[in-house]
Amino acid sequence: MDRPSRKIIILSENVGRFLLRGESYLSRSGFLLLAGGTGRDILDLAARERPAAVVLGFELKDLPGDEVCFRLKRTLDPPPAVLVVGPARPPEPALRCNVAGCDEYLASPVDPHALLVRQSSRLGVRFRVHPRLPLVVPTSHGRIIREFLGYTRNLSEGGAQVETILKPGPGRRLILRLYPEDGEALELRAVVLRADPSRERDQNLLGLQFLQPAPPARSRLKSLLKPAGI
Repeated sequence: MDRPSRKIIILSENVGRFLLRGESYLSRSGFLLLAGGTGRDILDLAARERPAAVVLGFELKDLPGDEVCFRLKRTLDPPPAVLVVGPARPPEPALRCNVAGCDEYLASPVDPHALLVRQSSRLGVRFRVHPRLPLVVPTSHGRIIREFLGYTRNLSEGGAQVETILKPGPGRRLILRLYPEDGEALELRAVVLRADPSRERDQNLLGLQFLQPAPPARSRLKSLLKPAGI
């Protein structure tokens, strides 16, 4: 069945607003994003959901980020990758998190794109920012087939953000034909996660998740992407 797999990322609410947006690469790359308001909420979520990664703000409402990290690393098998966002000064929070086993400590205020790059790298998600590839989205109504022109805004192995006049509802399945610079079309199947109005007039931004491309298409897609963080 061509249903996409869903790995779990848990976020604390004080940093989650950066990654819970519809255009997040991670949600389109096969990851389900869950948020917890307190350290205990995050620990309870992690015990139930067995996340691949956890992104924490150091200053939580009940437990400090280093204590949450320590518990995650020692109670879950396999332990998740843990990133903590906290103050740059004084240096004690960063030192405490390192001792607790934190995979990476980012000084706040953190740039949302930098946070995304670091998290994607930890999870092995490759993506490319604004490749702006032209594409066609064919849709059919009975015997009538219409094709909608669009452009990719962001592209990853797991999905894309597409700008087009088309506005399908969440859950709608589409066939995309991308046209890279080499001129040979790349056909991919995708499911719509969300559709939002674009800043451009009469355009919409579709958040799409790819549905298990065949090996040749997957290889071709990877060739279009730069390694994460570059």
